[in-house]
Amino acid sequence: MNIAYKEYGSKHHLGNPANAFRHALWVILIIKNCLKWQSNEQKAKTWAKKFTDWHEDFSPNQALERVMDLHNNAMGILYFNELKDKNEVEIVSFLKQKASEAVKILTTDEVENFEDKLVYID
Repeated sequence: MNIAYKEYGSKHHLGNPANAFRHALWVILIIKNCLKWQSNEQKAKTWAKKFTDWHEDFSPNQALERVMDLHNNAMGILYFNELKDKNEVEIVSFLKQKASEAVKILTTDEVENFEDKLVYID
């Protein structure tokens, strides 16, 4: 949250590219921290997915926002493969670039068209 505030102010609470950035970053940082105690990368990714999916169930949103959040969480797992050996500054820079390229979706079905891009709704 602190990184998202530093980079985007309170904008990351909306359904915009800043929010997409925050979701992907959150997952990447969860995986990196899990790997401090669990050396199995796949288990760390599975735990990050399970936890972030649970968060979406615990704190439910409208369907489109939920799909956006779950997709951007999944992008964090995907991007982790490129970022696992990077430091925080490099990760933030990478994700800011991805956020600047994020695609606006209008329906829940559209998310399927963007297998490697962050998405937003506002």
